[in-house]
Amino acid sequence: MTEEVRTNLLGILGGLGPLASAEFLKTIYECSIGASEQSAPAVVMHSDPAFPDRTQAFLRGDDDIVLARLIAALEQLCEMGASKIVICCVTMHHLLPRLPPHLSARVRSLLDVIFEAVGRNRKKHLLICSNGTRRLEIFQRHEQWKSLRKYFVLPEARDQNAIHEVIYSLKQNQNPNEVMPFLESLLAKYEVTSFIAGCTEIHLLTKHLTHPGCVCQHALCVDPLIIIGQTLAHEYHGLLRRAAVSSSSVNHR
Repeated sequence: MTEEVRTNLLGILGGLGPLASAEFLKTIYECSIGASEQSAPAVVMHSDPAFPDRTQAFLRGDDDIVLARLIAALEQLCEMGASKIVICCVTMHHLLPRLPPHLSARVRSLLDVIFEAVGRNRKKHLLICSNGTRRLEIFQRHEQWKSLRKYFVLPEARDQNAIHEVIYSLKQNQNPNEVMPFLESLLAKYEVTSFIAGCTEIHLLTKHLTHPGCVCQHALCVDPLIIIGQTLAHEYHGLLRRAAVSSSSVNHR
């Protein structure tokens, strides 16, 4: 295996919550395992569920406490060799502008992934996110918000609070299939056929959309964790192919 392949190591900051990040790790391998498991990418995860609740902390103004823990965790991932890092919590992206440059350069922003996808498909999506993300206007502060705002459908206050409760039920291991009728009702109410997984817990839902009998099989979604999993698999297999060609060329000299 070439040095390029060995150093292309993804780090995951998980535990925010733990079920969502564990499912993301599973997604990566579902996307990337081919004929042999040895061809799948190496991934390191730092999963620490003891992080303070991001919504409560940020709305109280306790940013510095969470920021210190975030920096420490990212430093640990860097020490483990992570060249790229995914933070499995959209609300935590509130702190990205305050990260030291050497850390922010390695973070693959979930918001960037979402806005890139919305910019490509140019259709309306219902934004499904936590109250913290909504009240902190994390999406509204993104540099592409003004140009793509018309493709984001924001739920009214009552529905937003209901979404927040669903997110926390998923954190507590509620069966995602039990939440599907609620999601379907929201899509119908806001007259859209697609939604944005603006909270990583929603990844637990999007993985069920293609299951037989799912009431939301017709729904489309922008899930940054699925997009990253698919992109990582494509990039990693490309590295393996180039490494194989390079090795073959050397052996035939």
